[in-house]
Amino acid sequence: MFAYRKWAALLVAALTLCIGQAQAEDRPDVAKNVVAYLGTEGAKVWTLRIGDRAANEALVQVEGVDHDWDMRIQKMHVEKTAKDTRYWTDVDGKKFVVLIIQGMWGGELYLPGEAQPRQVGYSEGLSHQGNAEAFLTDYLAAKK
Repeated sequence: MFAYRKWAALLVAALTLCIGQAQAEDRPDVAKNVVAYLGTEGAKVWTLRIGDRAANEALVQVEGVDHDWDMRIQKMHVEKTAKDTRYWTDVDGKKFVVLIIQGMWGGELYLPGEAQPRQVGYSEGLSHQGNAEAFLTDYLAAKK
């Protein structure tokens, strides 16, 4: 009887390890640090590179706005030019630029249905509060 329990415990441990390994492999690579921006009227924008750098994609979360996108984490495309970096997604089948960052310190946040952009600026304090792995976990949990 003891041998049976020992083998059963070993089997459960092995299955748990395999399941944990499979879940770890499902997690895409992300940057080590979250980059956050603080905007007018308390808006916050959190960004995190996801996947290979060459894929030019990021997770973006807007917080503190009276909008359907408040607290929603979305995967967006990233375009870097000589003068700015643009984060965009599809809205109603069309390319919609959500965030334009000029340099590291200033930019504009655009939300669908809003007539005016919000000014945003890099926030070192908010960026240090961000946790890249927790951000990814929240995104993956919301996708399920």
